[in-house]
Amino acid sequence: MRLTLIQPAMGHDGGHYVRSWQMEPLSIATLASITPKGHEITFIDDRLEPIPYDAPADLVAITVETYTALRAYQIAAEYRARDVKVVMGGYHPTLVPDEAETHADAIVIGDAEYVWRELLADAAKGTLAKRYVSRPNGTTVSAAPDRSIFAGKRYLPLGLVESGRGCRFACDFCAVTAFSQAKYRTRSPVEVAQEIERAGYKRVFIVDDNLTADPARAKALLRELAPLKIQWVSQASIHVADDPEMLRLLEKSGCTLLLIGFESIDRDSLKAMNKTFNRGAPGFDAAIGKLRGAGVKLYGTFVFGYDTDVPDVFERTLDFAMQQKLFLAAFNHLQPFPGTPLYRRFAEERRLLYDKWWLTPGYRFGTIAFKPKTMAPEALFERLMGLRRRFYSYAGIFKRATDFDANVRSVSSLGLHFIVNQMLRRELNDKWQTPLGDAPRPAAVATAVA
Repeated sequence: MRLTLIQPAMGHDGGHYVRSWQMEPLSIATLASITPKGHEITFIDDRLEPIPYDAPADLVAITVETYTALRAYQIAAEYRARDVKVVMGGYHPTLVPDEAETHADAIVIGDAEYVWRELLADAAKGTLAKRYVSRPNGTTVSAAPDRSIFAGKRYLPLGLVESGRGCRFACDFCAVTAFSQAKYRTRSPVEVAQEIERAGYKRVFIVDDNLTADPARAKALLRELAPLKIQWVSQASIHVADDPEMLRLLEKSGCTLLLIGFESIDRDSLKAMNKTFNRGAPGFDAAIGKLRGAGVKLYGTFVFGYDTDVPDVFERTLDFAMQQKLFLAAFNHLQPFPGTPLYRRFAEERRLLYDKWWLTPGYRFGTIAFKPKTMAPEALFERLMGLRRRFYSYAGIFKRATDFDANVRSVSSLGLHFIVNQMLRRELNDKWQTPLGDAPRPAAVATAVA
């Protein structure tokens, strides 16, 4: 068969696509690697290049996240109008299968690796089923992506590698938890290190949602990474700072940055999001100091919009991020993703502003999709934009460059600090107004529901 694999963009409005979002799509490369020989594979990345709808294809496979759902459905409609079969998989079809299957000839629910060969065989015979439900067999993940499909495409100079999948925590807003059902499956540390070495990467993003969810296994992985002499970034929970051996291994293995989901500096909000394992401020301070002492830059993420948020939480959070001299920070609003406890609760409380925000005409990335308790949705958006602009102001960037333990530990890290922060500064306005899909849309969001 002639198989076309597609990574959809969030949407296009005629401008340049956000550069920090242009990273290698591992899920597509994994599908390519497990596709039996004899199939002719074409890979199209909608974020980087136009889609040749009239090129010959027997089956089109699209990976779909909630933010890319509208664009994915538009792409699917173009192919189906040409009598080409379309299959969809990923987070969104798994969380809202009834919706997704109306836009595709088949959908995959869960991890595609376990049903992909069966699906291709059915497609070749003309007996494609409407749904393929994946049932992982155990606690391991088998992934050996075929990176040859990335040739000639201009991605960020950062190799992506998967070490584990899922997260054991159950934060009520998290689509990852909803997809993985709070389970964590991993790959062999030796296999991960061998993949990095074969790929020749020197700068690596280990894409796990929580690399240190299993501390013993994480330490084994770091020991395997140490001889490679690479620089790597990943995501972890704050507990990593409590383990002296882990801190030594982070430094020895080349960890340069960790994304830590602080989410809130207030304990009441952490309790509301079911993240009481976090400390809140000032309990974060000692942990941050230990990580900085190990030379680890921190990308802190914060979430706003919970009913427990008090009026001064915005200023106090910005003060915290600046005082701790975080390398990067994300000031996010609550986003009710389908399939999460948060979405169900807001639906029951009649606080969703849109029946399906991801399909709403005029909706743009950053638009508040629910009714906050303490302020208007537009006011919440503006408060967060204010935090972002101040954090990424030139004054903010220079102030955080005075952290000589981690942010600017060397001349090269000094350059990295300014390059990355300047890139995110430039993207502020474009990123937070990115449209979903490609249909012409008005400046204001429409079709809000009570």
